[in-house]
Amino acid sequence: MIDITNKKILLVRNDNIGDLICTTPAIEALRKKYPNNQIDIVVNTYNYDAIHKNPFVNKIYCYTKPKHKPKLIDKIKAGLGKLKILIDIRKENYDVVVIFRSGYSKSASLFANITNAAYKVGVKNLKGKDNFNMHTPVNNKKHEVEFCFDCLKEFGIEHNKENTFFYVPQKYTEKYIQYNDYILLHISSRRKANKYATEKFKSIIDALDSKKILITAEPDDFKNAQLLDEQTAATFIQTSSLLDLSGLIQNIKLFVTLDGGAMHVAPALGIKTISISGETNMDKWYPWGYKELIIQDDSKIAENIDNNLIVNKIKKLL
Repeated sequence: MIDITNKKILLVRNDNIGDLICTTPAIEALRKKYPNNQIDIVVNTYNYDAIHKNPFVNKIYCYTKPKHKPKLIDKIKAGLGKLKILIDIRKENYDVVVIFRSGYSKSASLFANITNAAYKVGVKNLKGKDNFNMHTPVNNKKHEVEFCFDCLKEFGIEHNKENTFFYVPQKYTEKYIQYNDYILLHISSRRKANKYATEKFKSIIDALDSKKILITAEPDDFKNAQLLDEQTAATFIQTSSLLDLSGLIQNIKLFVTLDGGAMHVAPALGIKTISISGETNMDKWYPWGYKELIIQDDSKIAENIDNNLIVNKIKKLL
């Protein structure tokens, strides 16, 4: 084991919200092992909500990815903002840099390369050289939470019942307190193979025969959610942000969702989560703590899942 007591540690997780949520158990364990270390993290504006108010980190570097900005002037501003963070990181003289990415990322590696850290942890670049001196093996049969612990293994970090963490401001929790015994169906997913037909969601709602069912959706699916509101006993709640949706999730008794960031938020809030999955590798990305609640067809197409399987799973839990 490498003892890094009193060393400055920089963590990097600059991808998606769900990915960062899956990193939080390892961050907590790192803090427990090294309570007095400076532990900082690099994230981006897209996943910042997953680390905001996390009690186990000191400083959060948050930058905007230039590719997320359509206008040239905004891309330049984003690039300058990222440059400032790189300069600040260089000045900080970190001793340890850990890249929590299970695939090599040039953009993430940049934050390690700018430092003179004695220990630089990341996965191998299969297409060429990298500047890591400690490589983390990748096993896609392991959950992402477990991969993150593998990244810290050489520093004596082991998983000891740490759960995923997500902070929800009280105002959002209080906003939806009246829904504490409801079922919530989240009907949106970005990938085509992970989508599920509105008509099938209608069949599920009708089969449950309950007035305590809520529907949420991303903006692209608001019309479908409104249609379900009109044609079933379920109620569509149009949330305004991930934090707003999370306030609702924190109050309900059961979350049924397609694949996406919200699938990882609910377990972090201690809410039972049924995942209707498509092409996602669910060995690696299942809702942490609720692997037994995954519903996935052998075809890896969510649309091929019999809605009766979902109804029966929900009824069994209720």
